[in-house]
Amino acid sequence: MKKVIFIMGVSGCGKSTVGKLLAQELDIPFFDGDDFHPEANIKKMSNGQPLNDDDRQGWLETLNDLAKQQLTKNSCVIVCSALKQKYRDTLSLHIKTETKWVYLSGSFDQIFERLNSRDNHFMPPELLKSQFDTLEEPKDALRVDIGLTPENIIKTIKHELMNTSEFGLFGLGVMGKSLCRNLANNGFKIAMFNRHVDGVEVDVAKNFKTNYPELSEASAFDDISAFVASLQTPRKIMLMVNAGKTIDFVIEDLLPHLSKNDILIDGGNSNYLKTKERCDYLKTKGIHFIGTGVSGGEEGALKGPSIMPSGDLDAYNNVKPFLKKFRQRIKIICPVARMLGRKVVVIL
Repeated sequence: MKKVIFIMGVSGCGKSTVGKLLAQELDIPFFDGDDFHPEANIKKMSNGQPLNDDDRQGWLETLNDLAKQQLTKNSCVIVCSALKQKYRDTLSLHIKTETKWVYLSGSFDQIFERLNSRDNHFMPPELLKSQFDTLEEPKDALRVDIGLTPENIIKTIKHELMNTSEFGLFGLGVMGKSLCRNLANNGFKIAMFNRHVDGVEVDVAKNFKTNYPELSEASAFDDISAFVASLQTPRKIMLMVNAGKTIDFVIEDLLPHLSKNDILIDGGNSNYLKTKERCDYLKTKGIHFIGTGVSGGEEGALKGPSIMPSGDLDAYNNVKPFLKKFRQRIKIICPVARMLGRKVVVIL
């Protein structure tokens, strides 16, 4: 599946250097967002006037159009500071599932020293401070420490974005298998897990993968640690196991392998009160939880199930592109969202 890789961060973090190296390594086009500013913006900046959000809007829309055009031909790398979430929302408008974010992260002192060590360059600390004050750190980006060498930064990005899966399915019963095929048919790289029970359930995921050509790029596991490690962060794992205590057992099995801001999605049609309990419990662990009832049977799960998500809104927005791709002919509804608090209501 073609991707647009946005390299973001404050001035001086090395976006252009990393972007060019990454594009060369992947043999895809590179674009520096600054080259696409309109004349009015260039004139304003040349006069020492900072751009405001109104100035940036048209420029961001231009970069979004550029990304869409490139996706018709190839993947690409685009460099843009994208310091605010609303900027990133504009840049990824209508292409969120094809967008990957790489955030080059460093401290103020680290970047200030780097900038002022360059020949014929000096950045006033006030200007750099304004960048950090504006920065809204992304929750859905690959965060890379700029203290690494450029070569190791590229290796990290390649490993995390190219060798890991975007979405995990835990439990390969009838519905779980159909949802795996659904996502794979929609171009996502997925990881699939099913437990191993000697003499009862052996190599379920691996055997399932070999039976369907659309799963050729999927990863198959019967080891939880390896399954979780195969996923891009923040991890997105859908649990397709029976409602009830089984969900709680699976959560406890997964927790030691999860990281802050990972997202678990319960597709087992659990009681909404239990969903709220699990949301509250996992929040104390720094993990997001979404209850997502799935109906439509085997054929529905494959071609477009009815899904009813509720839970933390920020987490939902992170998995929304995947849930929207599940369905092809149905609506996503949320009849119990109001029971879980104001920030839960999700109706498409």
